[in-house]
Amino acid sequence: MSVSEKSAVLAGSAFAGFVDVISHEPGQGWTIAGWARNLTDPSARYHVRVLCHGNQIADATADAFRDDLLIPGSADGHHAFSILIPDDAAPAAEIGSFNVLLLPDRQPLPLAEHLASTIPADLRASIDIVGRNRIAGWVRSDTHPETRLSVAIMVDKALQHRMLANQFRPDLRDNGLSDGRYGFDIMLSPPLSLDSDHVVSVLCAETNTHLPGSPLHFPATRRFNETFRQHVRQTLNGIATARQREAALEFLADQSHQLRNQQGRDDSRKAATEHHRQAQRRKEAEPGITAARILFVDDRAPDPTRDAGSSALLSHMQAAQVLGYEVSFIASVTEPAAAAVRELEKQGFTCWHAPAYPTVESLLRTQTNSFDAIYFHRLTNAGRYLDLARLYMPGARLISSVADLAWVRLERQAIAENRPELRTASGQEKVREHMATWASHSVITHSPVEADLLAAAVPTASIHVVPWHLELKAPPLPFERRHGVAFIAHYGHAPNIDAAKWLVDDILPLLRAEAPDIEILLVGSAMPDLIIQMSEIRSVRVLGHVADLDNFLRSVRLTIAPLRFGAGIKSKVLESWAAGIPCVATPIATEGMNLPPELQAAVASSAADLARLTADLYHDPEKAASLAEAGRDYIRIRHSAERVRSALDRSLGLARKT
Repeated sequence: MSVSEKSAVLAGSAFAGFVDVISHEPGQGWTIAGWARNLTDPSARYHVRVLCHGNQIADATADAFRDDLLIPGSADGHHAFSILIPDDAAPAAEIGSFNVLLLPDRQPLPLAEHLASTIPADLRASIDIVGRNRIAGWVRSDTHPETRLSVAIMVDKALQHRMLANQFRPDLRDNGLSDGRYGFDIMLSPPLSLDSDHVVSVLCAETNTHLPGSPLHFPATRRFNETFRQHVRQTLNGIATARQREAALEFLADQSHQLRNQQGRDDSRKAATEHHRQAQRRKEAEPGITAARILFVDDRAPDPTRDAGSSALLSHMQAAQVLGYEVSFIASVTEPAAAAVRELEKQGFTCWHAPAYPTVESLLRTQTNSFDAIYFHRLTNAGRYLDLARLYMPGARLISSVADLAWVRLERQAIAENRPELRTASGQEKVREHMATWASHSVITHSPVEADLLAAAVPTASIHVVPWHLELKAPPLPFERRHGVAFIAHYGHAPNIDAAKWLVDDILPLLRAEAPDIEILLVGSAMPDLIIQMSEIRSVRVLGHVADLDNFLRSVRLTIAPLRFGAGIKSKVLESWAAGIPCVATPIATEGMNLPPELQAAVASSAADLARLTADLYHDPEKAASLAEAGRDYIRIRHSAERVRSALDRSLGLARKT
C-alpha cells in the first residue's frame, strides 16, 4: 500500500499517520492496524492506546516495519502497529466504536479515508447543556436512524471521554425522531479547573466532525483576591441613596444565595454521584465509589468533657464511620468554635457551619437529596427538623436519638419537688416526644426502660436500644494513695443540682458521723452560685470543671451518684466504672442498666443507706477492688465498640454502599 504523506498529516499536528485497518474475523476478534510517525523526530516511536466505547482495551508501540513507510534518509519505516482485540474485550463493537490515541498526549489518530467513508456523515445534533462538569445533548444520523453514534469529548486537544449516544430522550421521540435514543450526558471528572482557559471539542467520534456549537471555550474565572475585595468595598461605600442601598442589598443577597447553592452542590458531590451512576450503567470499573452519607444534628458541637450526650453522640458518629458511612455534623443552636470544628475534622468528620451553612435548614435546602440518613440527637431537634428533612431529603432515613425522655424527668422532678406546674410541662413534653417518635423511621434510646415506654406509647415505632462506647481507662492509683468521694456532673441539669444539694445537706452529715475523714469533691461544668458556695461547708471541696477527668478519677477512692429524679443512662456512673472506681448510686442513677448482683449491692435509695455504703467502701480496699472490677467487666461487655456498631447498624437500616 502506498501512503500519501501529504494526506496523512493532520493540520497543525506534529505527527503523520492513519488507522488503516479495522476489521473483524468471526471467532478471532478485531484487528486494529495503522501507523504514526513523529515529524519532528522520525526516530522516536509512538505508543498507541485503543479504546472501545471509550474504554481502554489495548496498548502497543508503533515500531513495526512497513515498506511504504520507508523514506530513505529521513524515516526508517518502523512506524506501524497491528493489534488483535479478542471479541470479549470489545462487546457489541462496530467500526465506529474504536478510537486509537497517541500517548502521552492522547491525540486521536485519524481514520484512513476508506474507513471514514463507511460511517454515516449526515448528522443532526445539538449540545443542550454546557458546564465545567457536564456536557449533554444528542446526535443522530438521518439516513441511518437505527445506528447509534458515539460522542468524543476533547479537552484542550486531548481525548477525555467517549460514550455511545443512546440515552432515551422523550423530547426527541415526541418530535418524531424514532425511539428517541440518541442522547448523551457526560460528567467531566475532574471538572474543568476555574483558573485556566479551556477549549472543549464535542465531536461525532465516527466522523471526527464537530457538533453544532463546538468547540466550546471556557475562560479562566477572575480570582477572588484582595484587589477584588477592595473594589467591592469602594463601590459599596460610594452608595449615597436609600434606593441604591436597597438595590445593592438585594443584589448581594441574591449573590449570597447563589454562592450557598453552588457550595451546596459542590459539597453534596452531586456531579460525582451522577458520574458514578453513569459508570455503573456502562459497567465500568470505578475505584472511588461513593459511601452512604449520614448527617448528625445536635444543639452544639459535641464535647465529651461537657455532658453525657456529647459522649454518646461522638460514639455513634465514630461507629457510623467504621460501618462505612461518610459522617458529617451541624449544630442547630450554637455555632461551633474554630477549635471544635478542627477537632471534628481531625477525627474524619465534616462539620458544616456558617457562612456557607448558617442554619440546619440552609444545609438541607442547598444539599437536597444528598444524605442517605439524618440522625437527630435529642427529640427537640427531631421536632424542629423532621418535616424539613422529609421535604428536602425525601429518600433519607430519619433517626431520632433520645438523650433521655424529658417528660419522664419532669414528672419525677414534679413529685420530688412538689411542683404541680412541672406536671403540666411534662404532659406537653410527652406529646412532643411521642409525635417525634411516630414521625421518625427509627428511634434510638440508651435505656431499655425508656425503650419500653416509647414502644407502649407508639406501638408502630421502630425502637432500638443503642449504647455508647467507653474505653477502659488506665488502672487507678493504689487504694491508700487515693482520697475523696467525687460527685461528677453537668450542673446545667436540674437533677444534678438537686443531687448535689441532697448530698451536702442530708447525706454528708450522716457520712461524717461514720467517717469524719471523708471529703466530698464536687466536679463538673456549668456550676451555678448555689453549688460554688458549697465550698464554705466543712468537708466539701468544689473543683468545678476538670480538664483531665481520666487522671482525676485515678486519684479518688470512689464516686457517688445521689440522683433523686432524672431519666436516661447516667454517663458519669459508667465513666467511673471504666476508670476502675466503685460508684455508690441511687436506683434512678442506675435505671436501665440491668446491673449484675455485685454492682447492685452498691445501690441504695435513702440518705442513711447511701452514707453507710460510702463509708464501708471508703475504708475497705478489698470490697472496693471487687466492686471496681465488676464495673470494668460491665463496661467491657455492655459498652464495647462492636456492640455499639452492631446496634447502630440495625437502627440505621440502610444498605451501605461499599
